[in-house]
Amino acid sequence: MTARDFLLKKSGEQSPFINSREAHTHIAETCLRHLSSDEWRRVFKQFQHPLEVSGNEKKQNRLLLAEKAHPFLGYATCYWAFHLSKAQLGSQSLGDALHEFLNGYCLSWIEAIALSQNLRYLTRSAQYLKAYVKRMSRAKGPGPFDSPVSLTFFPEQLLGVIKSWANDFVRVVGKFGSNLLQSPSSVHTLIPPFCPRESMIGETFVTNRERALAVSGLPSGGWNDCLASLSVGDDFTASKVFAADRYLLVLVGSEGSVFVWYADTCERARVIQHQEYVNHMALDDSQSLVTTAGTRTFRVWDLSTGDEIHRIQRNGQALTTAIAFSTKGSEFLICRDDCSITTYDLSTSIPISIFQPRNPPSLVQSCPKMMVLSPDRSKVAMAWRGKPPLVWNLTVSAAQQPQRVRTGNHTDALCNPETLQWLPDGDSLLVLCQNTLLVEWSLYDEEQIEYSHIQPREMAVSQDGNFLLTSDHAGTMSVWLFPRLSLVYRLVNENEYIRSLTFSPDGQRFYDIRGSMCNVWEPDALIRADEESLEDQSSVGDVSLVTEPVIRSDESSQCQVTALSSDSEDRYFCVGRDNGTVIIQEALDGKRIRKVYGHSSTSAVINLLWSVSGRFIVSGDDSGRIIAKRLDVKSEGKWAVYAVFDIRISESVQQFLFSQDEKLLLISTATSDYIWSTKTKEQVCCRRWGSRQSRRWITHPLKPSLLIWIDPKEVHTYTWNSLEHSDPPQPAPDDPQMSTPDHPSTNKIVQWIALTENKQTIVFETLPSTGHTSTRSSSGVHIELLSTSDLRRQHPHALSSDCMADLAGRVKRLIGTYKDTIVFLDYDYWVCTWRIESAVLDVKRHFFLPRDWLNSGTLQMAVLNRQGTFLCPKYGDVATVRRGLRL
Repeated sequence: MTARDFLLKKSGEQSPFINSREAHTHIAETCLRHLSSDEWRRVFKQFQHPLEVSGNEKKQNRLLLAEKAHPFLGYATCYWAFHLSKAQLGSQSLGDALHEFLNGYCLSWIEAIALSQNLRYLTRSAQYLKAYVKRMSRAKGPGPFDSPVSLTFFPEQLLGVIKSWANDFVRVVGKFGSNLLQSPSSVHTLIPPFCPRESMIGETFVTNRERALAVSGLPSGGWNDCLASLSVGDDFTASKVFAADRYLLVLVGSEGSVFVWYADTCERARVIQHQEYVNHMALDDSQSLVTTAGTRTFRVWDLSTGDEIHRIQRNGQALTTAIAFSTKGSEFLICRDDCSITTYDLSTSIPISIFQPRNPPSLVQSCPKMMVLSPDRSKVAMAWRGKPPLVWNLTVSAAQQPQRVRTGNHTDALCNPETLQWLPDGDSLLVLCQNTLLVEWSLYDEEQIEYSHIQPREMAVSQDGNFLLTSDHAGTMSVWLFPRLSLVYRLVNENEYIRSLTFSPDGQRFYDIRGSMCNVWEPDALIRADEESLEDQSSVGDVSLVTEPVIRSDESSQCQVTALSSDSEDRYFCVGRDNGTVIIQEALDGKRIRKVYGHSSTSAVINLLWSVSGRFIVSGDDSGRIIAKRLDVKSEGKWAVYAVFDIRISESVQQFLFSQDEKLLLISTATSDYIWSTKTKEQVCCRRWGSRQSRRWITHPLKPSLLIWIDPKEVHTYTWNSLEHSDPPQPAPDDPQMSTPDHPSTNKIVQWIALTENKQTIVFETLPSTGHTSTRSSSGVHIELLSTSDLRRQHPHALSSDCMADLAGRVKRLIGTYKDTIVFLDYDYWVCTWRIESAVLDVKRHFFLPRDWLNSGTLQMAVLNRQGTFLCPKYGDVATVRRGLRL
């Protein structure tokens, strides 16, 4: 008998020396009292490192440094929630300690966990809190624990409050995890303003101090179900998503790349490069290895390091249809479209067995459309076009007769299988038919159950076999509960194609792939405590049953913001939407003022400009229609709108630009430029260049009657009223590659341009040309500076120093200029500033964006107004961040 058993376990009629519930209560309360102190912020401050430009470096556990002077700190930080989950429910003093801690000191606790560089303690603590709530909810009668936290709460309210805190902790990790690890102290000043107003952190810690960061414009309420949106890069399309205990993996098959994120923090861990086209990927049962199938090789990788540990050369011409590890983990199975399954010894890369069904040609007449191995690798299901699925047992002779699903005739839906999915027990197979009929086929009793109400396009089953996740052709995702497949949760979407989806191993999250983005979802409908490991009273297989399904609307299915422009006084902004409407909204809270006008409901507004004086708005849609209006603010805040012109051109607009007196408007497309008069409402002149150009325009800062043409190679000046050259005579260029405006020879485009407030520098961004009128790619971004004191130079890129080249490597997207600084978003999604002519290390980070805000469209439309307010569209809303650049 161990000392622990002697103290805690009952021996015969003798009670244990220590009551475990009382001990857990005492330890939990002691930990909470220890953490509830104002001194911790001062202690942690001395272990904060200055914000670094790159957040990819592995940082040390700085909590250990603090523990040298405070030895109990580490234990209290990591384990108070565990002891709480085991504590007595009726302890008033423990309830008071928990209330004081959550409402006053939990942010310092989160900072301590971030200093340890292990955010799993935070998510684990949230699970223990939920276990504690579940124990409280199961207690019978009022009992002595009517109000263990505060006498002002009823028990039902108390349970909801503690659960809400637990949800907040999980959301903080998902939305801010990687940034929190980079800057632990940001939990006090940067994270609360981005939390929903009705979240516990938002209600408790958001301050209205004059200099504090302020976020507005988003809907009030609690957290949505999206934890994070992770990008594989604007230039790539993700193909498959897999989830392991510690990692999230996204395959970009066309590039042969596997992007790996930490599942708990959504922080990128590494990118595995197969360097071939990859069409299949699989995890081993221990979820420590991943294998990829390329066009020439099969490779096995260590997930924890990204190192390649095995390689098998591809032999023969047969195509790979599936790959898997054996249940032992030492063998590797390859399914090919000649119906063979070859097993390799990973240590020698030598095949040790080949299974190939020996059936008459009448049964199998062509290559299978798909082959799917059962979870225990003892069976294989195959499907052909126009044939019902067949199942072979891999443990017996290849001469066996396969099991076949029952069908009526050749027109039966089961003769056109689209997807096969094994249930975790390996005894049943889900068959998704081409007409979206779903059939559950039980192999042992040969029972077939049809589900006509599911209508999926993609599907995945949770590892415990309790839930089925589906997406339909419109992008709506649904979670169904076995065995009857009753609806538990639905996320309604109407306009996004979902390529792949999967559950997390614990079934509490799911992931989907849309374009270049992987979205992480954690609905409350799926979250349940792991009772076997977190509670004393185990209930194996217990699942939270829901009588009514939870129906939510995906934000991406709303009417989207597609163009954005701000006024010059930080009072209003104007948005264009994908339904053609142009709307003015208040900058303070996003309140809609009025619809100014509308394009066709089938056209999206793609370009929008509000003049500096606020008198004119011009917009262009994706059909080439351009509408200009004059605005006049009447008494009592009413807006009068007057027509200027409504025209249609043959190309989409790349840029609008008003002259300084706003009497003229430049309309620039890829091949042409037009000048219109806002006074006469007529076209003044037009220049057609004969080919696609790479330039952007800006009004001459010293001579307002002139326009400056800037492309990646040249700078020219033109007159506003005629678009005629006004350049001084120049000698013929020595470089034969030097282009002219009429015949460009560059493979870059100028995507963005701005003038600093002191009018001394023109800043512009160049990107590799994709042949499109606009690009959302940030790959190959380069920053250029042009001094206004020497506008006769024709090679502005020659002014860029090595420092600028280094800076460009850290820029995800240029946002604007503020005073004499460049404002940009870096690859860790911090909004940063860099003072022109400073050293590259003088980049200053101000605040970061939540991960669920991020997509390529958001980054392209984000703007900074003249007062330094940051405006960022988020689907159908626009978030405004004030005073962020003062931090």
